[in-house]
Amino acid sequence: MDFRNDVFSYIQKDNLISKGDRLLVACSGGADSIALLTFLHKQKDSLAIEIGCIHANHGLRGEESDVDERFVKSVCDNWNIPFHSTTLAIQSILLRENGNLQDICRRERYHFFEQVMEECNYSKLVVAHHADDQVESVLMGLTRGTRSNGMYAKRQFGTGKLIRPFLSVTRKQIEQYLNEQHITYREDSSNKKDTYTRNRFRHHIVPLVQEENPNVSVAITKWTQQQQQDEQLLDKLAVTEYEKIIRSSATHSLTIDLEQFQGIEVALQKRVVLLLLNYLYPTESLWLSHSLIDQIHNQCLERDGSSEIHLPNGRKGFRHYSTMRFSLDEASTPTTPTESVIVMGEWVTVGLDLRIKMINREAAINRDNGWYVTLNLSELPIHVRGRQPGDRLLLKGMEESKRLSRLMIDEKVPRHNRQAVQLLVTHQGEIIGVPGVRLGSRFTKQPHEGWTHQFMIEKESH
Repeated sequence: MDFRNDVFSYIQKDNLISKGDRLLVACSGGADSIALLTFLHKQKDSLAIEIGCIHANHGLRGEESDVDERFVKSVCDNWNIPFHSTTLAIQSILLRENGNLQDICRRERYHFFEQVMEECNYSKLVVAHHADDQVESVLMGLTRGTRSNGMYAKRQFGTGKLIRPFLSVTRKQIEQYLNEQHITYREDSSNKKDTYTRNRFRHHIVPLVQEENPNVSVAITKWTQQQQQDEQLLDKLAVTEYEKIIRSSATHSLTIDLEQFQGIEVALQKRVVLLLLNYLYPTESLWLSHSLIDQIHNQCLERDGSSEIHLPNGRKGFRHYSTMRFSLDEASTPTTPTESVIVMGEWVTVGLDLRIKMINREAAINRDNGWYVTLNLSELPIHVRGRQPGDRLLLKGMEESKRLSRLMIDEKVPRHNRQAVQLLVTHQGEIIGVPGVRLGSRFTKQPHEGWTHQFMIEKESH
């Protein structure tokens, strides 16, 4: 089977692309992403799709980074492909946060991708990960002792989905395709360095594995697909079991039945613990800690006496024979919000530990941040209120407004946080946004023609 048929077969099998999709192709200028852009451009008519290209300049390699950006832009200009790009302030973020360079790059890059996707109404982000990348991801995961199910062919991303149509083909196939199409690409000099973990695996570990099995990429691809299918089934079963063990749920506490928990299949028990931690820490990554998972799991397996466990951020677990009650820190627990009016130019506290400030166009100074909307005088002042039965919000790209109860589910707002959600409502009663969840169709991330007001939304500092 040739390259085109391999990719088409994979796309059809996993239903990655549908007729009418507007695809945003992430392109660095390297071989993989240029091949992806080339393939989708040449097949756009047969797939009945529209494509755009997006490039994030990390600014870490000086002129070389800028040349990469200009190269990708020239390709898009030649093929009449809409081009989106930005230069990310990675160095300043790195100095401010003192974090991991690769993690920061990825976070900022994908944040930019998500913004453009929503603003320009793209349905899917397309990235060029291939079968050899999958091998590296699996081996890296096994080495770290974390889950090693590899990358998924598609997943939820922002307002749409992220897809990987090249996961079925190897780097060698991609290079051969580029040669056949007489397409040039850029080489990233940082890919040659062993500074990054992935590069060390790529240069030293994977070649050894390929010596043992030249077809390891195909084998790993099939294995990850089976693992992912098993994972999806186990997660669904875990949700069912989780719902069975809940004895009571209140604003500040959650009580589970330990006898019911201990009757769950061992393969599902830690997955149920993960769901418990998602409840306790809905906006944090602490639940990924193996030690935290093990601590709660071990307590849930005890049968006699009573004990108390102290968890991060003031949470506690109280075990008493056949029950365990998790207590949330009341200071961080959402309370029922009250209605207020936004005073122009002043910060107002809203639900989900957020604050918001509304500025009119004349007073706006920094126009590179915030959200923009056009409001008539009759719509002012803007009110902030809690949810009411029947509330609906019109979202970008939708013809009919969406029920907020459905929106809470789709945006994965934890059930115990939903009472704290507050709405932006015009003086005439139209709901225009839900801070911390989704803003409505009238808002844009960049200034648009005729905008009248800028909204700044940020986390409250405690």
